[in-house]
Amino acid sequence: MRSNTRRQFLIGCTTAVAASGVLSGANEAGASVDGKKETGGLQSEPPEAATGWSTMRGDCGRTAAVGTVDGFDEGYEFDALETDWRTDAEALPVVVDGTAYLSDEGTVQALNAADGTLEWRSEDVATDGQPTAAYGNVYVSGDDTVAALDAATGDVRWQTAVASADGAAIESPTVAFGIVYAFAGGSLTAVDCETGTVEWVRESISVSDGDPWTTQTAASRALESCVVAADDCIFSIAEEGTIACLNPLTGECELAIETDYYYLYDLVATENKVFVRTESEVVAAYDSSTGERDEIWHGGIRRVAVREDVLLFATRYKLIAVDLETGDERWSIGKYSHAIGDPVIAHDTVLVSVGLQGGQYENSLVAFDIESGVEQWSYSRSESANVGERCAVADRTIYIDDDGLTAIRASPDDREDGTEGNERTRNCGSEAESEVTGRKDDTGFEYRQRRNQRSRPYRRSERV
Repeated sequence: MRSNTRRQFLIGCTTAVAASGVLSGANEAGASVDGKKETGGLQSEPPEAATGWSTMRGDCGRTAAVGTVDGFDEGYEFDALETDWRTDAEALPVVVDGTAYLSDEGTVQALNAADGTLEWRSEDVATDGQPTAAYGNVYVSGDDTVAALDAATGDVRWQTAVASADGAAIESPTVAFGIVYAFAGGSLTAVDCETGTVEWVRESISVSDGDPWTTQTAASRALESCVVAADDCIFSIAEEGTIACLNPLTGECELAIETDYYYLYDLVATENKVFVRTESEVVAAYDSSTGERDEIWHGGIRRVAVREDVLLFATRYKLIAVDLETGDERWSIGKYSHAIGDPVIAHDTVLVSVGLQGGQYENSLVAFDIESGVEQWSYSRSESANVGERCAVADRTIYIDDDGLTAIRASPDDREDGTEGNERTRNCGSEAESEVTGRKDDTGFEYRQRRNQRSRPYRRSERV
């Protein structure tokens, strides 16, 4: 259950009824579902999602961040990284427990993460977008259904029709608290992970409208997009710049955050905060218990990545790291000639792609130290190829969608921690010519290491 602070802050956020939103199969707070779900002691992440890259943007909070098990520690020897294997599948995977799952041309595939070999392929369900791996299943969405496939075999365990207000395609599912959250065209459906039973459906929330010192009226706010989970809660964007905090087991609205912006995009949730990008390309952070705004950052922001102490955001031309304790800039890289992709936090390292018009880092995936912004490593493609706008990271392996799926990792003999890796087949060769500044393999990839400090002052917005 949420704290008293959250409930005191919430004014008039009540259960939507009938025409304004359907709520079916909901249980009273504290009740169990099939004897396995309770409101007390909820975990934001299932056991399988504690490590790995389990869903779109990394985890159920869409933080685009992984921890020490999957990422790169300070002092990691990046020159040990090399192209390990490639496949023709043109999609980024989610990676859990040594298996990479992806959706490509309407099929779901499971690849052995050690060597890229196919473990199973399923054409039994139509699917769009990235899958989500959790609770021993792979969850995928199609035009009007969400389905669970056995992660080990690919067998379909269940397939459930999902409501859609406009017949729209279903977003990649968010999985947490033993529930699959499927959003389609303004309708949010909660489906039991184990059985495929619809637990509840919600299309809107009710809030109190009007000035606090005058008579207020009830207003309905339709849900619009995006579901993320953290801090015993799920969050969704509602119309007129509202963030809805819902009870994960019942769908009851526990907090409505009014942001003072009309259009919102790209929710990210951490343990204590929820971040959102607005139509004016600013990012605002709100306390997830009170709804109060903590901070706001300006600058044409297009995508963010967050861990507990640092916020990374990419503008069209720059990557900026902000210390969340002080709100001040740690460092920034880029200039007008750069084209920055989606940042990923891999423990002590930030990975970001730079496009074909990328100036110094043209068509490269670059690693920067998260504390200092010092370049650690760069992975470049030939002029005719694409390094991809984003990557996924799991078990110290980097996956990029560069006209095919490429896995980059250190060979077992090169790992500085002395641990042995899995044997793997190299599908792209490993002959290389070495130079002082870098090396190139026979696929046209070039690797280099740099030690260039880039740190500039950054004026943050006034703390609210």
